Amino acid sequence: MPAILVVILSSFLSSLVAKVLLGAGLAVVTFYWVNDLVFAAQEQMQGLLYNLPSDVVGLLGILKIPQALSVVMSGIGTATFIRTAKVAIGKAS
Repeated sequence: MPAILVVILSSFLSSLVAKVLLGAGLAVVTFYWVNDLVFAAQEQMQGLLYNLPSDVVGLLGILKIPQALSVVMSGIGTATFIRTAKVAIGKAS
C-alpha cells in the first residue's frame, strides 16, 4: 500500500513542478517581450516629443511631461505583463 501511495504522490509532484516551471518560464519570456515593446513605444514618443520647437520642449520639461509619459508607459507595461502572465500560467496549468 505505501508503494502505491509513493507512486501517486511522485507523479502528482512531478506534474506540479513541471507546470510551475513552465508557467514561470512563460512569465519571464512574456515579461521581457512586453518590456521591449513598452521601451520601443517610449523611445518613439520621446523622439516625437523632442522634434517640437525648443520653447515647447522647455515648457514640457518644466511641467515634467516626459516623466509623466514614462510613468504611464510603465503602468501600461506592468498591467500588460500581469494579464499575459495570467494567460501563460493558466495555459501551463
